[in-house]
Amino acid sequence: MQKNILLLSIFTIFNSFLFLQNEANAQYATAVFEYEKSSFNNSQALPAEENLMISGAAQPETVLVEIVILDDKSNRKDDPKPLFVATWVRPPYSSIGTFTVPVNYKLRGSSKYDVQVDYYRRITDMERENLRQDLYNNLFAYTEQSFTVERKRARVIGGTAQLVRNLNEIARKGLSLYRNRSQLQFEGFSDLVVSKIDQINKANLKKGKFIFSKRKKKDARADYREKLMTELKQLLASELGQVLNVDLLVLQDRKFMDDYPTEKTRTEIPLNVGYGGVHLAGTNSENSSFGSSPYAGLSLPLGKKGFAGEFWSRSSISVGFFFNNFEDDAGNEISGPIVNRPTYIGLGYRVFRFIRFNAGGTFLEDSTQGGGGVFDQIYIRPFVGFSAEFRFWIDLEK
Repeated sequence: MQKNILLLSIFTIFNSFLFLQNEANAQYATAVFEYEKSSFNNSQALPAEENLMISGAAQPETVLVEIVILDDKSNRKDDPKPLFVATWVRPPYSSIGTFTVPVNYKLRGSSKYDVQVDYYRRITDMERENLRQDLYNNLFAYTEQSFTVERKRARVIGGTAQLVRNLNEIARKGLSLYRNRSQLQFEGFSDLVVSKIDQINKANLKKGKFIFSKRKKKDARADYREKLMTELKQLLASELGQVLNVDLLVLQDRKFMDDYPTEKTRTEIPLNVGYGGVHLAGTNSENSSFGSSPYAGLSLPLGKKGFAGEFWSRSSISVGFFFNNFEDDAGNEISGPIVNRPTYIGLGYRVFRFIRFNAGGTFLEDSTQGGGGVFDQIYIRPFVGFSAEFRFWIDLEK
């Protein structure tokens, strides 16, 4: 019987992996965004623990729709970091009035999230030029005030790294309300900008008298500094222009839903009832002894389906007890240290929808005579078994 259990275990584990290979991929739950109500699915909670397919109306001038999922508990409300961003871009020459975008981020049940829906349209030529001038003015003004002249040398206040970080931040904030069809983003100024700043920082302004020989020494130093600063500004404008010259889109409208709820999920208690075998003694097939009995226990999953992956959501720590005590070759009863029954702890794996394979250690106890008396000894022996899993859940109403 026990050998059959071991063979069946190997066979079932092998088939379980084939079963996993043939299982369908994660499906999408539908969520329809209603612009007027600022809600989904007629003011219903968002589906939980599934990938979402969000759809909604899109005006003819809308080129891009961006769905942003944020943590409602974020401490950075002024500049929150999104959990996930999904983008729909209108196909070229399309006039469809709806958008559909997959959100491959599974929301946790019985939770709340901040959801932001942004609509973008094409920027006009005048808006583009105004944006360009605003960015250049801010960058150039900050660059000018970041240098000081010390002993005929130009010095960067706070160092090169700090200046570049601040310039990047100015550019990113200036572009925060803009997108483009190609999803090209400003990644920061290049090492050429860093090198140019270092060059200015190390430059001896006395060299100006050789470049501007017809000028007075003081004026030549000022002209040389201005020349270096102009070259830096031109470099900044050139690199930023790579983003400004694409098909820019500007924020047209925004819908923000604070603390939007997800579906309530139930707390399940997996109960297992099955049959297993325990290796009681012996080191080979000739002198080994086994015991078998029905058992029952609980399974504590190592991961939740949808967040920890298929393997970990099927795996668990299993604990329980055998219904019957065992008997050794001498006819002595073998029980356990808890509830006078053999108890086990081990790892479980759900091989099919409700069939779980368990393997681990069994805590046993028997009475041994020696040392002038009888005493109880507790020891551990390996076991394997299969069980049917029944799931019960707790649903506490208010």
